[in-house]
Amino acid sequence: MAANLIPELPSDTQVWQEINEAGQSIYYLVYQLPPEAAQLSPGLEKFTFRYKVSDLKEITQAAQPTVVPDVIVRKDGEVYSTEGDTNIDVDDYINSFYFGTHNQLASIQGQVEAGATGYEYFIESLETEAKYKPYIFSKNAQGQYDYLAVVLEAAKEGRVAREAELAQTTWWKTHTATERQEMLFAHKDPATFSQRGIKKREDIISRMMDAGITELDPKVIDAITQKYQYGTFTDDDITKTLQKLANPLIRYTLDPEVKAALEGKTLETIELTRTMENTINSILGPGVADNYNLEQLLANYQDNPTAFTQEFLPKLQDQFQAKFTQYAGTNVKAYEDIAPDLRTEWKSITGAAPDERSAQWNQFIATNDVAERKDIAFAAAAESGSQTYRDQFKSDMERVFGKAGARSTGGGRFGL
Repeated sequence: MAANLIPELPSDTQVWQEINEAGQSIYYLVYQLPPEAAQLSPGLEKFTFRYKVSDLKEITQAAQPTVVPDVIVRKDGEVYSTEGDTNIDVDDYINSFYFGTHNQLASIQGQVEAGATGYEYFIESLETEAKYKPYIFSKNAQGQYDYLAVVLEAAKEGRVAREAELAQTTWWKTHTATERQEMLFAHKDPATFSQRGIKKREDIISRMMDAGITELDPKVIDAITQKYQYGTFTDDDITKTLQKLANPLIRYTLDPEVKAALEGKTLETIELTRTMENTINSILGPGVADNYNLEQLLANYQDNPTAFTQEFLPKLQDQFQAKFTQYAGTNVKAYEDIAPDLRTEWKSITGAAPDERSAQWNQFIATNDVAERKDIAFAAAAESGSQTYRDQFKSDMERVFGKAGARSTGGGRFGL
């Protein structure tokens, strides 16, 4: 590493001075991934990347900076020669990935530990960029980073990845046409893509403040902005999300990625917890999982998945049959086994979907008496004043008293 460099740079920084035929110099900060990083994706062995130094004074600590480069590269037409002590050969340098300027590199310093290497800066910069480009860490079935493999190989050839190449990545295959178009746009016009992302982020921040949210968590903002930019969040999704953030008591389920950012957890943890919540509710009914310590259950599951399957789930099924005694001793062992048909029956009576957390719904599903269920549902419809109830009420009145005007013409039951 060259002497007197600012501490904001990686600990393994090499300064390379490239001199052309006219004697003009360009300086780069050059790095190479360590051998273990080859596991990231095929073709990353000896992968080299660099940042252009726009002003030598900005990378040194000395008042009168004098940078002695680690390597001097002399360029004569298409011929390159090097002098200096380095493990990076001239071919690796020629095919290196140009990552940006030294300012972009130094700005990451606060996100890594002191003494971090270029590889650690590289990963952190990718994670930062992935806030707006979720496909960066796309993995194939073998656990390899297929998107990185495509774009880095293209970069070494001096071009951007083609659509046909991007279409081979797992992210492309598992996302919508709208999301794919954003991916292509980011490749074709990265500057405009970035500007648009900044504008959308500012819009989200403004809407959060308008919603009365005083704690503006950057990770939550990034999660919402990403979904906004890639078309997976509609305007209504954003409104409901911000309302939920402003008032957690609102009955609305946050998107898993937004929830993960809010709680400082990994998306995998959030999704596993959501799966466990859904499992409990599917057996015992909506909202019952609220009574369980899901984090502890998840920890128990991760420690012993077999116990969860063979002990915990059967206990939930026993609780279901104890709650709904009409199914005791039968093969019906879960709420979702009975709910679909009962929802249809409720809607045919009331004209609306049931509130599955209401006392009336619980009474409705607790009896096998069809007539009793109809009375319960009809009473609920009366309270809500649904159109179905009004139509049925009118029909009943006409059946008993005759249609409107019937009594005045002597056609009703009570005609004189």
